[in-house]
Amino acid sequence: MSGNVIARRLFKSLALFILRSAPQKEANQDKAHLEVERKFRLFDGEIDDLETRLPKSGYRPKGELTMTDTFLPAMKDEDMIRIRVESEGEARRRYLTLKDWAMIDGERERREQEGEIGLLASIVLRLVGRLVEGASPLSFSKVRRSYSSVRPDSGTGSDVQVVVSVDRVKGLGVYSGAYLEVEIIVAIGGDVKAARERIRTEVFELLGEHRDFVPRSYHDMLKEAMV
Repeated sequence: MSGNVIARRLFKSLALFILRSAPQKEANQDKAHLEVERKFRLFDGEIDDLETRLPKSGYRPKGELTMTDTFLPAMKDEDMIRIRVESEGEARRRYLTLKDWAMIDGERERREQEGEIGLLASIVLRLVGRLVEGASPLSFSKVRRSYSSVRPDSGTGSDVQVVVSVDRVKGLGVYSGAYLEVEIIVAIGGDVKAARERIRTEVFELLGEHRDFVPRSYHDMLKEAMV
């Protein structure tokens, strides 16, 4: 086993230790879960149309945040260890997120763990991550307006929370621009197919058409833009 692999494994252990000691971002996300999410490129004028249509479709605004994402060394290229700094006015919050991929019913979904961390933990992770990577970590920023709605699930009889985010993204080179993200959190072992279908339904209602989603994550776009 190479020294770099060992270093990355130790770094992941450090990140997991810090994460497990941190308060969770949401009360219902105290365990690993699946982030069933689809991203769609937006074109000229669509943001204004969306921000008019969302309240009419039953979505309530959650607010606007400026987010800066910094990516730290992970065990695999497709995995992710991220520190996100969310800014709202003078307030700053930092979140540590670990994601990897799970293949479910022929499609990949993100398995996620996330918790809030302090400034000191953030500094330690960045410094150690830079030593492991041997270079400064990649980062980008976005301004995100989020909306949420609780939709009835006819299949299970329970309600489903759908979160819609409208992003203005900078720092991704040719991939910078506007995006729509639609996300449903699903417990491990939950009904992923129903979440995917719900997202397709919501996107059709919001955009007025069936549109192919962007399969690459922002992280993947960032890595491609830096080549």
